[in-house]
Amino acid sequence: MIFVQRFLACALCALLPGAAQAADAPLDGAAATTAASPAEALKSERKGYAIDQPRILLRQRLFGRAHGLTLLTAACLDLPAYSKSVQDAYATWHAQQGGTIATIVQDLADYYFGRRANEAQWSDLSRAMNLPDTIQPALGEVTLHAACASLPEAIPRQRYALDKLLAGAADAEPALNDAAVASPLSGIPGTQSAPAPTSQKPAE
Repeated sequence: MIFVQRFLACALCALLPGAAQAADAPLDGAAATTAASPAEALKSERKGYAIDQPRILLRQRLFGRAHGLTLLTAACLDLPAYSKSVQDAYATWHAQQGGTIATIVQDLADYYFGRRANEAQWSDLSRAMNLPDTIQPALGEVTLHAACASLPEAIPRQRYALDKLLAGAADAEPALNDAAVASPLSGIPGTQSAPAPTSQKPAE
């Protein structure tokens, strides 16, 4: 299990632009996406979602999908009945989408941290967007077992084809809804939507 948990940690850390990464530290469950401690966290120049900047908003949305998917995957690895199938599905997805996620991460690091973008870690970005560090609140009344059981079939769907979504491919599911922007976790099996995110002023 430690190998699998390190796989998830390294998969994320490999996408980060900075050198200060924690890929070598053993991580438990959803903690794979929260390697940086609060004392080490960067202070972002902006907070929340760029509602008035469609290019950045699209990247924020796709980052949220990748973040939520990774949180659920990490939680599922602790359930022996699903760990192998979930790990295999996630590994295949990551091999296909890793380059696109790297692009999204770099663009968002530039947006949120400016000159210090190369120091940003995954957890710094998720914190700037006010994303959770555990999948449990998003599950609502759905059990983790039910979400994990459906995850291997959900991962290959167009909803997680981040490369096509970023490129605006016609056969990909839209990443944004003109009427409202759902929670970044709303696409995860068993999770529930949240009110549309609102933009916030730069941190003082």
